[in-house]
Amino acid sequence: MQKLLLTGCGGAMGALARYGISLLIPSSGSPIPFNTLFINGFGSFVLAYLTYSLFKNEGNERLKLFFGTGLCGGFTTMSSFALEITNLAATYPLYSLIYFFLSMIAGLLMAWLGFIMSSWIKREAR
Repeated sequence: MQKLLLTGCGGAMGALARYGISLLIPSSGSPIPFNTLFINGFGSFVLAYLTYSLFKNEGNERLKLFFGTGLCGGFTTMSSFALEITNLAATYPLYSLIYFFLSMIAGLLMAWLGFIMSSWIKREAR
């Protein structure tokens, strides 16, 4: 039950953070939804950073559930991304491809940066 609550609380906080950030980032007028692109990229960075810094040890299951599955899972949004791709494809097929590849590249790049930053901070702490 405790694991369920940790995951649920983290997920609720992640969803609220996503909503709050989407209110702070003004719409650019572009058909490409930059809010989701930013949120998913930032979430990829945070999850990679946490995975390689906090979650490395086996004893951190509660941290993994709260921050990884819960907070980062609630913050990032695959379902919105898929719906936005589908909606864009119906009216702007080229933009849907651009958004898809831009999102994949940004997510992978930000995850890589999270890993690099975690490694760098660990090295500096020694």
